[in-house]
Amino acid sequence: MRIFILILFLLPTISFAQKKDYKTYDKAVKYYNEGNNEKAKKLAFKILDKSAEWNKPNLLLASIFASEKNIEKAAEFLLNVYSEDNPDDVKGIEVVADLYYTNGYYSDALYYLESTLNHGDDKYQIVSMATSLKMKSCKFAIETIKNPTDIEFNNIGALINSEMSEYVNAISVDGEKLLFTRRIEANKERDQEDLFLYDISEQSVSSLPFNTEYNEGAITVSADGSMYVYTACDRVNSIGGCDLYIRQYSDENGWTKEYNLGKNVNSKMWESQACFSPDGKYLYFISSRNGGEGQEDIWRSEITKEGFIKAENLGSSINTSKAEMSPFLHPDNLTLYFASEGHVGMGSDDLFLSRRTKTDEQWNTPKNMGFPINTHNSENSLIVASDGKTAYYTSDKSGHGQEDIFVFELPKEVQAEQISNLEKEIISQKAGEEVVLQNVSFASNSAEINSASYIELDNLIDYLIKNPNLKIEIQGHTDDVGSEFDNQRLSEKRAKVVYEYLSSKVANTLSFKGYGEIQPLGENKAENRRSSFVIQ
Repeated sequence: MRIFILILFLLPTISFAQKKDYKTYDKAVKYYNEGNNEKAKKLAFKILDKSAEWNKPNLLLASIFASEKNIEKAAEFLLNVYSEDNPDDVKGIEVVADLYYTNGYYSDALYYLESTLNHGDDKYQIVSMATSLKMKSCKFAIETIKNPTDIEFNNIGALINSEMSEYVNAISVDGEKLLFTRRIEANKERDQEDLFLYDISEQSVSSLPFNTEYNEGAITVSADGSMYVYTACDRVNSIGGCDLYIRQYSDENGWTKEYNLGKNVNSKMWESQACFSPDGKYLYFISSRNGGEGQEDIWRSEITKEGFIKAENLGSSINTSKAEMSPFLHPDNLTLYFASEGHVGMGSDDLFLSRRTKTDEQWNTPKNMGFPINTHNSENSLIVASDGKTAYYTSDKSGHGQEDIFVFELPKEVQAEQISNLEKEIISQKAGEEVVLQNVSFASNSAEINSASYIELDNLIDYLIKNPNLKIEIQGHTDDVGSEFDNQRLSEKRAKVVYEYLSSKVANTLSFKGYGEIQPLGENKAENRRSSFVIQ
């Protein structure tokens, strides 16, 4: 219907010398609007038998065949109306090209896009910019399809996916819990969205306790599990139509009330699709506010002790004049996945990734994730587990209904870095909590480090290198066997040994301190004898 309306608007001036059967034509349009394509086609063909040059029945048939995904037939009837050789038909030929492009007929689309350039002039440059992007995308798609990656996409199943749309939002650091949004049929007048939790190990789905009769969607959770941010629309305290809201959770107190994230994050425009950085320092999100690069952009707000500070745009290396969507920052904190309409790709919404080598660097030029992850269909909302290769994404591939959630293994060239168990422990801890180096040990009553300990210390070194602004205090602890004085000295020596090894490898600001026996974890003496650190 979209193509039909657009083409009718673009109709050239034509002669009305020939008598036309408008009554039959109006009846055909009525059948088409009612979804009765066969009757509509029969009447349209009947009209063309008598008035072959009449444009409207041709355009109606083009629209019908397009709705039935008979693209070549649809294009045939469009080309009965528009000629690639006629400068006045440029916009109509663009519709032909767009029909081919949006359905994955890239060679045909490229041919007609190139034909429109033959009739371009200075006043047509804005359209030419859009045409140029599509031409580049066609060429990219043609070459990419020649070298597909062997990927098995698995629908995550009927426990998650329904006849309505599902969108994957977030995954816990341990990979056991998946958060997603489902569009549900609230009543006959409107649909709405709710939030759900999928427990992978228990194979169970539960509705989150703060869903309402209004829209809640696009949820994210901080790596430590303490903050949940989601999109809610039309709230009494909203700043724009859809804002970002936060609820905090603790085992002791449960859920807090819902709070609007305020004007540093939300605007009078649209905000949605948030994602925490794994270190808890930033909230990435989508906004259509002014001051960006285009329609919807990726922004981020730094999270400080004072709260969320004024958001900043990620800039033109990531954002384009078109829409960017669904940012997801992998737990490695070095790989950003997102969807975009504005970078060279395969069609509607494509998935991209951008990398950096350290967390204080800017994001590099995005890379299209290629075919068959991307197709001429819409692909978005991709998230990747901490192993760096298990991916979930939303696609309108055939499934249980509308958009479904699929799981697959990423090709090596677009995988994120698998994070160590130590890094999982670090990012899962709340700010200021002690992180125990589980596999670092010393000879009895000695500050001589066991050789096996270096594996764990090297994992910590890797984390410090990619987080050069991180400051940590190395701590030594003992049990209560022996004198308090001797235990204090031993803990200081052990902390110093770890400090010296780390200092020789990284440029981070480090300190060390021995705590002796004064900070036991419990009754277990072996657990109390430990090396640890605290992020400052």
